[in-house]
Amino acid sequence: MKTGKMKALLAAVCIAASVATVTTVVMAASDVQTTTEGRSKADIIQKWQQYKPMAVGFDYMNGMNIYEEQPSLQAPYKAGKLKKEYILDGIKAVNFIRYLAGLPDDVKPDWSLELQEQTGALVNAVNQKLTHTPSKPADMDEAQYKLGYAGTSSSNLYAGDPTLYSNVLGYMSDSDTSNIDRVGHRRWIINPTMKQTMFGFVYSKTENDYMYPYAALHAFNRERPKDEVSYSYVSWPAAGYFPSEVFAPQDAWSVSLNPDKYDKTRVEEIHVTLTRVSDNKSWSFDKTNTDKKGRYFNVETGGYGIPFCIIFRPDALEAINSNDQFRVDVSGIYDKGGRTTSIQFETNFFQLIQPVQFRAQSLLLKKGEQIQLQTVQPSSVLSSNIDGKLYSDHPEVASINITGQVTALKAGTTEIRYKNYFQEEQRVSIEVVNSNSSEKVSEWAMEAYTKAKGNGIIGNYLDRNYQKPINRLDFAQAAVDLCENILGKPLEGMDSPFKDIDDISVGKAVKNGLIQGTSTAAFSPWETLTRQEAASLLIRLNDRLNQLLHKDGFPTASTNSIAKFADDSQITGWARDNVYKAVQLGLLGGVGQGNFNPRGHLTHEQTYIILENVFERFITKA
Repeated sequence: MKTGKMKALLAAVCIAASVATVTTVVMAASDVQTTTEGRSKADIIQKWQQYKPMAVGFDYMNGMNIYEEQPSLQAPYKAGKLKKEYILDGIKAVNFIRYLAGLPDDVKPDWSLELQEQTGALVNAVNQKLTHTPSKPADMDEAQYKLGYAGTSSSNLYAGDPTLYSNVLGYMSDSDTSNIDRVGHRRWIINPTMKQTMFGFVYSKTENDYMYPYAALHAFNRERPKDEVSYSYVSWPAAGYFPSEVFAPQDAWSVSLNPDKYDKTRVEEIHVTLTRVSDNKSWSFDKTNTDKKGRYFNVETGGYGIPFCIIFRPDALEAINSNDQFRVDVSGIYDKGGRTTSIQFETNFFQLIQPVQFRAQSLLLKKGEQIQLQTVQPSSVLSSNIDGKLYSDHPEVASINITGQVTALKAGTTEIRYKNYFQEEQRVSIEVVNSNSSEKVSEWAMEAYTKAKGNGIIGNYLDRNYQKPINRLDFAQAAVDLCENILGKPLEGMDSPFKDIDDISVGKAVKNGLIQGTSTAAFSPWETLTRQEAASLLIRLNDRLNQLLHKDGFPTASTNSIAKFADDSQITGWARDNVYKAVQLGLLGGVGQGNFNPRGHLTHEQTYIILENVFERFITKA
């Protein structure tokens, strides 16, 4: 499921085992196992380019311009008619999913069902209720209602998601508590005998004037001759290479067995083991695993697509990473000859699209200033990413080019946005102010200042008072922000133990040993820092990052190789070792003429330099 949208997902309906009469065509059968095991990452990426959505993001069906004929949700009701390109976009999603499953990806739109599916969506939209068995709106024509009922009762249904493409991806998740026991929506889409389908899509206006979509996908199609597809099983995710973007950690795995080869009446002994190869972490599943919100197992033999499906979901799986490899072992199944047998396969996840994550969250820019936005990913990710869209909400305030360079043009605010087909939209808030000649970064600090801003090190709160001393609160917040930037996740925190400050960043800084109070009860947030105090804090920061990043072999500092500063005698004894360690690590330098100026105040622009030095130590040189 995609986050940030209201949505509901209903169960697919079981049908009787009747199959539509079709003309048999003699042709070579497509073999699922051969297909999935034989394809490469490049094959899948090429197929994605063929089947990717018609636009970036999942909001391109917002609004009423998607219709050739507008629906009417008041009597006399009208189902409306979607523009053809949106239906074909949904068909692309179905075929991409089927390709990934190893099935024929040649499903076509069944235009004869266009009005039925659209009317099914209409009835649910009028009632503002997602159901396969809708009640008749009082003023709706009986024939129209029956047509809509035929649509809802033979379809996968969705509400709240803004495109047909994203609906299909949602059907494939199918792992909420009301659907995980059968994953019926998924099984209809990867039903080997599906040959055609059709979509319906109608907006209903809520009490708050929110346009809320209701959708339908015709599921009950079995027109493909059975002998066109050869398979022992159809799994989701499939064996072989598989894109991590279309399978979430909380999604259930499913293995649908060919009922012509395996005995679906003997299921009591079925057992599954799922193993993550990288660390040999394994999960064991059998009929005792019934937690629909956690580790789960079920064998379902109802008439949803392939009528023999083993469903299992691991608990405590926080993420599926690129290059994660999982091994599936299914035992306790019987073939039609009564012999016990087993199935084994491996799924190798990879990233279909390189994600983009900006390091900066907000920037304060002066008119005419240029900043290169840096990403967590390699620097070429923006210019080489053909599947993303990078833009400024108000390019007249600040523009951005294809490489991520931002240019401040006039006073105002804007957001730099990046979105691709799968990930959450990335945003950087920009405020542009007119230049103030009385407040400028010193020339000697400008290079580090510019790099640090692009790396997300200088938040708006820190981008000021360049030659003035930094206080303990701002330094603590900057140190925490830097750690979280480098780690890519929040630090563990605690309530502030001090009486003079209640701040989340201070709690995180103290919890992680980055800073202490000036006493057991006081933090003294507005006190400034001396350079020797900063050296000690830098060593704390360096050591904590080494610990959190498990860099046990990272070079450590030695004070023996550093020449003494001319003003060494002014360095307080408790700070001396840390001063020379910080200098040896390249985190902090002298002030010229062989001096360190240990008791001089640390300025904002000096802080930019030392934080950039820490960043480059752990990121650029990591």
